[in-house]
Amino acid sequence: MICDVAGRMGLLEILSWARPHDSSVERAFCREYLDRIPGMTADAFGNRMITIGANPRVLWSCHVDTVAARGGHQDVYIDEHGIARLLNGKSGMSLGADDGAGIWIMLNMIEAARPGLYVFHRGEEQGCLGSDWIRRNTPELLEDLGAAIAFDREGFGDVITHQMARRTCSDAFATSLAAALNRLDRGFRYAPDDTGVFTDTNEYAGIIPECTNLSVGYHGQHGPRETLDVAHCEKLLAALLRFDATSLVIERDPSVEEDDCWGWRGHRDDQAAFADAIAEYPTVAARMLAQCGMNIDDFQMAVWAEESGDDHYYRPLAVS
Repeated sequence: MICDVAGRMGLLEILSWARPHDSSVERAFCREYLDRIPGMTADAFGNRMITIGANPRVLWSCHVDTVAARGGHQDVYIDEHGIARLLNGKSGMSLGADDGAGIWIMLNMIEAARPGLYVFHRGEEQGCLGSDWIRRNTPELLEDLGAAIAFDREGFGDVITHQMARRTCSDAFATSLAAALNRLDRGFRYAPDDTGVFTDTNEYAGIIPECTNLSVGYHGQHGPRETLDVAHCEKLLAALLRFDATSLVIERDPSVEEDDCWGWRGHRDDQAAFADAIAEYPTVAARMLAQCGMNIDDFQMAVWAEESGDDHYYRPLAVS
């Protein structure tokens, strides 16, 4: 029996699972929602994938893990404004629209038999573990693909061109994707955006020409106040069910790393250059620090150590 994830009830059902990476809840979720789909396979790391259609040119990407201190059931609801939220959210919890929204979109696209290679990655919140495993161990899976599109971006209108301060898709591709979506829903305002942090498609940028991340309508991810604009998510799905991937412009050469990363790639090890870049893009810097596991207490302790001239308690930043 395949789980019914259609409509808002299906979306709420997915969001009701708090599923930290490599937890029993995450494994149960994959068995319940993914493994029952005819044709779904799993690699040695546990990434799930299915191909719809012959010789697909687009990889659709999401991830199955969420940020949560503990796995299990959580109560969620949609308020009078159409916003999904946690009921009685507490520290250590998150709604999990990052990336439950992406899972819901992709499952419904599969149900509608929309062409593509669909990959449900494991361990994205721990540093893109599943996609890194694919890149290192089964790169042939990615051959002959023109684009990798993730449903794992906050907000309503971003088509990401850069991740981790490097270009991962061309402006021409991002513009063509944004234009195609905007034509399908006149209320959309999708546009290229170069302030991406990272998601699984970043791992494929050296193999697949165009790798991006698409806004799906959530905000405040990784915490108890995370929200999801359900109407936007529904409209995006409706557009994708009519989307024609042949309209996409494939232009970038993945073997060439372009030197256009906000003008400071050549001075990556220069603290002054970093400071200038952070001053120009403070929100991006804050988001990257949060993605890497640094909280405000860590940052304030580092500031205190810097100002006091004592770096004894400074803990080097590392992706968790």
